Amino acid sequence: MIQVRLAAPRRAVRVTGLILAAALLRALLLPLGDALSTIVFGGCLLAISWFEREPSTGEPRWGRGRSLIAGSMVGAILLAPVVTGPLSARGLGAFWSWAAIAAVIASLEETSIRGVLYRRWAGEAGTVAAILAGAAVFALIHLPRYGLAALPLDAAVGLALGGLRALTGRVFPCAIAHTLADWGAWFWA
Repeated sequence: MIQVRLAAPRRAVRVTGLILAAALLRALLLPLGDALSTIVFGGCLLAISWFEREPSTGEPRWGRGRSLIAGSMVGAILLAPVVTGPLSARGLGAFWSWAAIAAVIASLEETSIRGVLYRRWAGEAGTVAAILAGAAVFALIHLPRYGLAALPLDAAVGLALGGLRALTGRVFPCAIAHTLADWGAWFWA
């Protein structure tokens, strides 16, 4: 059920600020190296997800099988804008280590955004606010890496992942879709 509430979402705003601060720290550390900035960003997201976690709310959830299928289908749809372009010159050799890191970071992003942030916003302001806040944060954390030109696409991806979270009641399919989209972008971006 989609709900909208008008109360001041103080805890939700705090979690939003923490995630955006982690992304800002990543951007500030980028000149020191991609590996360092990625490790610090991942560590921040892990800490946010750990310290801000809450017990399960008992919301209706899809099973693992349906969630895996839904995440895979959304991941394939998210790839649609890039698969029409030419293949990148990147080879498979470097893909595997990058793919492992991308899967971890995508999963941490989803755990913090579609997990903690979504629950906070949904609980304090409703599902629509949770989806919109998650999409905005998702787009903003990718801004330093992909620039303003990618902002609308990142916001749309954030909306799709938020909708998937609302539909399935789980973070797992969002992490699958995000990871598959990142992996596909390796070959087409």
